[in-house]
Amino acid sequence: MRGNKEQSTRLYYIDNLKIYLTILVILHHNAIAYSGSGPWSILDPGADEISFLLFTIFTTVNQAYFMGAFFLLAGYFTPRSLEKKGAKAFLIDRLIRLGIPILVYTTIIVNINGFILDSFVYSAPFRIRIGYNVGHLWFLQALLILSLIYVVWKAVSGRTAAKSPSWTYRGKFPPDVVLLVSVILLGMVTFGVRLIFPVGDWHLGIQPGHFAQYIFSFFVGILAYQGDWFDQLSRAQARRWGYAVIFMFMILFPMIVFGGVLEGGENLAKFEGGPYWQALAYSLWESAMLVGMVVFLISFFRERLNKTSKVTQFLAPNA
Repeated sequence: MRGNKEQSTRLYYIDNLKIYLTILVILHHNAIAYSGSGPWSILDPGADEISFLLFTIFTTVNQAYFMGAFFLLAGYFTPRSLEKKGAKAFLIDRLIRLGIPILVYTTIIVNINGFILDSFVYSAPFRIRIGYNVGHLWFLQALLILSLIYVVWKAVSGRTAAKSPSWTYRGKFPPDVVLLVSVILLGMVTFGVRLIFPVGDWHLGIQPGHFAQYIFSFFVGILAYQGDWFDQLSRAQARRWGYAVIFMFMILFPMIVFGGVLEGGENLAKFEGGPYWQALAYSLWESAMLVGMVVFLISFFRERLNKTSKVTQFLAPNA
């Protein structure tokens, strides 16, 4: 049975989608540790090039969509929560649900991690970490900021879900041409941001090189709620974008080879940002993977995995 956002019925397929994405987060960071392809406290890469290549492809595909999907789902449930609670209660709830974990992490967890690393990895005396280091909870910080921006925008514009503009495609999923234009625009904006902030460049606890996608996904999630897009997405349209995902996956390895990644790390850096064709190609590829995977996964989980069990009932609220 499909859920309706106006009913109290729980959307089991979204629960299951979040579980899937959470598992990907864990596997993604394990892959970084065993490939050595990113910054991580503990690295144990294999000596062979094949392992590095396979892990890098795995993390590249994941990075293209899994955090964007999380932000989209967060955006999807934001309007309903705001309308139900009101601005004041909504912001207090956000501060409790997001702010307290950030506070615990930046004061306690970061020092537990530091003790483990100092004692067993770096073989150095333990030093207390004092300061604001949001670390792995950067996404909670981002959600807190984006939620605040949305509340301010709603207050200034005076709009409600019922007064949302016509271009939100109320009761109709956006057509393929709109999705394609979105892919191109998002890819170009991402490329522009990465001219200044390449992938791997951290500022204030975030990577600006990825944030065009995250901001886009969050506010598209809001539009998806207003337009009831999840229920309106057809199997045929989802299937087309599933084929697009397969095509994008197939061209990834040739793109890596022609981009010179196998010839040296300096060519890999060209994909991460700068005035290079590799950076433009990667930005467009990543945007296409985001849109294609999200469209396909929403339909797949809605049609095939809209059910629950004792295991998922435990995992869903703990995702």
